[in-house]
Parts: sequence; structure tokens; C-alpha cells
Amino acid sequence: MSQPFSRIPDPEAPRPFKRRLQPGVVQEAMGRAMRTTQRYGKDLWQRGKRHPRTLALVGGTIALTLGGAYALSASGRSLCPAPAGKAPRFILLMDPVPQAAAGSELEIHYDVCGLRSDTPYRGRVRLSQQSTGGKKKAAKTKPMVVTFKDTVDGPATRRSQELKLGTIKPGAYTLELSITDNLGRERKKLQKLVVKAE
Repeated sequence: MSQPFSRIPDPEAPRPFKRRLQPGVVQEAMGRAMRTTQRYGKDLWQRGKRHPRTLALVGGTIALTLGGAYALSASGRSLCPAPAGKAPRFILLMDPVPQAAAGSELEIHYDVCGLRSDTPYRGRVRLSQQSTGGKKKAAKTKPMVVTFKDTVDGPATRRSQELKLGTIKPGAYTLELSITDNLGRERKKLQKLVVKAE
């Protein structure tokens, strides 16, 4: 006759251990994946050598896409606020201008907001040296002024203007951007700018 409690496991006996992941299985799977990737890469390279026009077309498409994405991110969308029911206000926004080196070109990005499509405007960029707080009055350089004309695309227009710093000496400057619409209304933005030596 069998014992009624013979199937109850002994609490002091070690439990059987099952390993779910064997190191050999993982290494084999990794090796298989690497070989497949290498084979696919070689196959792709051979196809490219057999069909150079297709490879050039694909490469050109990728380059064009990346270039377009870079240009779009550099110009960006307009930062003008969305109109809230009534006619939008005429305002001017200007992106922060980074430090520049003497002799370089400075690119100023700005937004003209609230004007109707095809409205002409006049712009002016003025770069003037800041006065130093010392007792001696240092000879200030003559301000650099650049004027331009343009037309807005609509109530939220993003533009950029280049400023060549050819003769500007290193130092602290104030950059003033002003936009005047066809009705004579003027909007201004000021920023401090440091021009470093080349």
C-alpha cells in the first residue's frame, strides 16, 4: 500500500531549476542576425553597382530631402500670433541674433505680422556701437545702416535680411530693426550684439 503523503514535496529538498535563456541560443540568434545583415548589405551594394543610375537617383533624393528639411528648419514658420477674432495687429518680431565675428555676414530673421497680403513695406537695419562707461570717450565708429524694401505674403510673413560686417570692429553693439508699412506706421526691435575678433 502506498503512503498517502508520499506526493508532498520535501521542503528541504532543492527545487528543480529551469533556465529560460541559454547563452548558446542567444549567441546563435545574434550570429544569425549579423550574417543576414551583412548579406543584405552586400546584396544592396551589388545591385547599386549594377544599376548606378538608380543608386544616384536614390542618393540624390535623400540629399534633396535632407537639404530641404534643413532649409525649412532654418527659415521656419512664422512666429506671428494667431488672430483672435478681430483684425490682427501690426507687429514686428525678431529672432535672437547670435554673436558674430568681424568681417562675417549676419543673418537677421524676423516676422512681419498683421498686414494684408501684398502690402509693401520698407525696412532698415542699424548697427551702432554701444558707448563704454569709462572716463575717456573712445572714438565711436559710424553706425552701419542698411535699407531694403519687400512685400508681405499675408498676415504672418517670415523674412530674413543679411548684414555684412566687413568694416565693423570687435565690440558691443546695438542692432535696431525697423519696419514701416505703406501707411507710414513704424515698428522697431532692438537687440544687443557682441562682435568678436576674427
